[in-house]
Amino acid sequence: MLKANRFRTFLFNKVLSMTRKQSVRSVKNDNLFKRYQDLLEIARLVSWCMNRDYLFKTCLDHIGRRLRKRARCVLSEGEELKLHCWVGKYECPMEQVPVCKESIVWEVVEKGAPVNLTDPSLMAGYRHTLKKGIKIKAVIPLWYVDSITQEERRVGALIVDSGKKGLPISDEDFEYLKVVGELIGAAVGKAELTEQLIESYKRKEIMVRETAHAFRNRITAIGGFSRRMVQLAKNADLAKEARMVYEEVQALETQLERFEKYMSI
Repeated sequence: MLKANRFRTFLFNKVLSMTRKQSVRSVKNDNLFKRYQDLLEIARLVSWCMNRDYLFKTCLDHIGRRLRKRARCVLSEGEELKLHCWVGKYECPMEQVPVCKESIVWEVVEKGAPVNLTDPSLMAGYRHTLKKGIKIKAVIPLWYVDSITQEERRVGALIVDSGKKGLPISDEDFEYLKVVGELIGAAVGKAELTEQLIESYKRKEIMVRETAHAFRNRITAIGGFSRRMVQLAKNADLAKEARMVYEEVQALETQLERFEKYMSI
């Protein structure tokens, strides 16, 4: 009887252990599926969304909701890196705060290599940007490949931490963040390319309008001169040729008016 009880206890514990393992696997699989869904949604946003700030906020909201951690983006502005977007609670101003030059964030951006700081000692020798420095965090560089020059451009960083809790980022979460960082970088590249195209269009539009204006001035001058020739010419042949020039000028003015109308559409 004693042996039978021990065997039943052993069997019960074994089944319980297997159930727990299966439950853990189920939770992990569920988490992986949800992260996969996040990445698909972000990728879809990158493909069609033209609002860079909205896309940043959406990405950071996914991180905050999925990992239950704070997240923020810093972007290059001239010679500085500045805080651009964030989620989570912070005890200091965040808007456009420049990143300290001695921060590890600068090193990550310059080298283009993500880091997962799981030990406070890894922060030795670095300074913090936020009032209450966080030593346990992940820093992911943001980059994209310029579609014109095919050169890699490093434009900022994604920073994720758990605030005062000081909980490290797991290897699994770190891999997830690296993919999110690549998608955010692609969004930055798309936004910058769009801005360049818009500026290029505006410059060309100004150039065309200025050319059309100068052309109209020349046509008006020629039209006035030919009309005066028609009025003053005593030679019939000369008057006839002057009238032909005047009619051609009128035709050009009509074409120019049509062109300017198309430009205003």
